[in-house]
Amino acid sequence: MNQVKGFTLSIVIVIISFVASAFAAGFLADLAGVWKKPIIGAVAAFCVVIIGYVTAPSHKRMVSVIWLIVGAISAWFLAGDSYYPEDYEHAYQLTIIPLLATYLSGLFAVLLCMVWHKKQNNKNISLDR
Repeated sequence: MNQVKGFTLSIVIVIISFVASAFAAGFLADLAGVWKKPIIGAVAAFCVVIIGYVTAPSHKRMVSVIWLIVGAISAWFLAGDSYYPEDYEHAYQLTIIPLLATYLSGLFAVLLCMVWHKKQNNKNISLDR
């Protein structure tokens, strides 16, 4: 039962962090005067994968990959049709840049989780000796 509570809490934390990171990234991108959509997607994807990994009670590597997949599917629907901003040379033309930024950021976060996990395991193995 503790695993169920742990994963339920993890899911709630990930969803809250997704919303908070998306709003924060949008606000900061607006302050910086840059195109918000790729920034929001990239930051949210990174946060979802990392927070999912950190808060998972077990099977952390698998959880980070599952969050990447769930996030990729969600991003596909949330991004919808993306257009270049109005002040850009190709304004109002379709682009995949926001979706690509989101996917690459999520993939980078998963790779970071894998390296982090390996370092933690190596540290635990050396402590056991």
